[in-house]
Amino acid sequence: MFIPLPSAPPAQRSFKPRAVQFLIVTNLVVFVYQLYALYQGVSLVEVSGVIPNQILQRYSFLPPLPNLFDRTLLTSLFLHDVHIVQGGFIHIIGNMLYLSAFGPTLESMIGSLKFLLFYLLCGVLATLCYVTIYYNSNLPLIGASGAIAGVMGAHFIACPKARVRCFLLIYIISVPAVVLLVPWIAIQLINVYFSFQGASVAWAAHVGGFGVGMILIGKFQRMWFRPKQEVYRIRPYLR
Repeated sequence: MFIPLPSAPPAQRSFKPRAVQFLIVTNLVVFVYQLYALYQGVSLVEVSGVIPNQILQRYSFLPPLPNLFDRTLLTSLFLHDVHIVQGGFIHIIGNMLYLSAFGPTLESMIGSLKFLLFYLLCGVLATLCYVTIYYNSNLPLIGASGAIAGVMGAHFIACPKARVRCFLLIYIISVPAVVLLVPWIAIQLINVYFSFQGASVAWAAHVGGFGVGMILIGKFQRMWFRPKQEVYRIRPYLR
């Protein structure tokens, strides 16, 4: 089993992924605050998590539509499971490892501020994908997985051959990103197919985020943003 480790673009070893570092620190600080709030008897998951059935706006002449201005679409991206017996620490550690493995390369290509906007947009759209499918659910949706899946989807399109460090058994090796990404998205698709509404993992948000990232990176590169410095040779339509 491959476990991703923090990686850096080989052409820019001195590059500091400020946005990735900011996101990791923010998630960790919020996680500690969640533990404190839970100790005080307050569950931030119930207060700031996305509850599909509650963010839908119902009209007499239209199908239910999500409220795009609901604050939980953003706040939920920084919350994680804090129940230790249910693998709470695994939840946030896993997310931060994947972010630190795939985030720096993408950030070096489009810049720190642009990466932050990209990350948040992927996270919100991944959440909306989940809400669209499970619109009747009253279970809170939390986690950075959808946003990180967007980063991974963008990485898959922009630089699939970029090397990513990972832990395999007792060895630390470097493999092309595609070696990690293809099995990962395959597992998500399989779980979406076999999962049900009561599943504890939002597989649909993972798949939605990955797909959104694949689509948006082309738009960012071609229309809105230009890379600060080209690190890898990427497809012409992304330039």
